[in-house]
Amino acid sequence: MNALPQPHHEPEPLPRTPNAIAAALNPTRKGVFLEELLAAEAGAAMLAVMDRWHLRAVADSTRTDSDRAQVAALRAGDRSGLRPLDDVLAALGNR
Repeated sequence: MNALPQPHHEPEPLPRTPNAIAAALNPTRKGVFLEELLAAEAGAAMLAVMDRWHLRAVADSTRTDSDRAQVAALRAGDRSGLRPLDDVLAALGNR
């Protein structure tokens, strides 16, 4: 038995390459990323697209099913973008 604390292993960082970003993105976002990347000119514009989408890819790759359920429960049901608090609480309670 080892009394020393076990080191916490961080997940491997997501490389800032087009293939890695596309692979980590939620499938619903992947097409938009690829369209923006193809529309960007080589150089600074392409790097800006990859920087912007890298953060989304990191979030998508670390999101759990519980996170997805919360997001779905909080999504607005009408055009105003607002959802009554009772509806949100009920949706979160039914997970």
